[in-house]
Amino acid sequence: MNIIMSYIDYNMAGLGEREVFSCTKTQTADIYDKLKAKKEILGAVLIATCNRTELYLSLAEGASLNPFRELCAAINVDYDAYAHMNRTIAGDEAIVHLCKVASGAESQIWGDDQIVTQVDDAVKAAQKAGATDTYLNVIFRNGVSAGKKVKTLVDFKVDDNSTASRAVRLIRTNPAIHKVLVIGNGMIGRLVAELLAKEGLSPMMTLRQYRHGENIIPKGVETVNYGSRYEAIAKADAVVSATLSPHYTVTYEEVSRMERIPEVFIDLAVPRDIDPKVEEISHVRYYDIDTLGRDVRDAKQEEQMQEIEAIIDKYMDDFHKWLSFRERLLKEEN
Repeated sequence: MNIIMSYIDYNMAGLGEREVFSCTKTQTADIYDKLKAKKEILGAVLIATCNRTELYLSLAEGASLNPFRELCAAINVDYDAYAHMNRTIAGDEAIVHLCKVASGAESQIWGDDQIVTQVDDAVKAAQKAGATDTYLNVIFRNGVSAGKKVKTLVDFKVDDNSTASRAVRLIRTNPAIHKVLVIGNGMIGRLVAELLAKEGLSPMMTLRQYRHGENIIPKGVETVNYGSRYEAIAKADAVVSATLSPHYTVTYEEVSRMERIPEVFIDLAVPRDIDPKVEEISHVRYYDIDTLGRDVRDAKQEEQMQEIEAIIDKYMDDFHKWLSFRERLLKEEN
């Protein structure tokens, strides 16, 4: 087994730098095609979330590659410009890191509820692309299982500690906000809209006309056509945007021309959906994924990290038992 990974996250790089490595589904498919063409690479899994981009590689024995350099080459980014913003680790250290990521212990929002699903989705997408090998399949299955066990056993102090719930709690601090436009019908957008409705607010959610048949509409949520979003913004008290668009869904030019402008704009996307210049408009409060998720680990969280590490140790023991068994079988076959 020869496992190595590189990552860039919110601790190392600002939102602007992380946007470069956010990777759309089309980009991810292209990355896998380029990586699979290299004989040294036996498998690959790419995780790209708001807080981090991580590339895990399973290499042929004796091979040595830098995953971050490979990622930069695949997306045509100058490696030297970002070399100081990433970290590369290998072997058990990489596997333990994955377990911590899946558990929410490496998230900007402590105990993030969404990350274990994002890790699971990442390995499933890699499997669908034919990019994984046996080692990565087992490592990621182990990591997801460890993350779920941590969620079950460790009390992170809130019922829903996620980016979506943090956005809703921020909105609820202002009793003057009633009508909220949510731009985006993906997992995070739907969760925000659903939580807002449960809080007794009046959420609107955009739908793209050509995808109406594919959309899931949470109960109590009004829908508006994405093309009419600026008319909806003019009626809203707050705007939350959470799409996978490579372009701004809300521009400064359009908002600045409005007679009535919402007080709060919350951008949950990477790359950003809302032009940060909207913050220059008088009375507007703008939050992005970094300002929303800013946290300081307290003494209680340090205690919880010890609990998390103890759980991960058990899963690492299970992995090493599997690895020893597999290596023994391979020797017998040879």
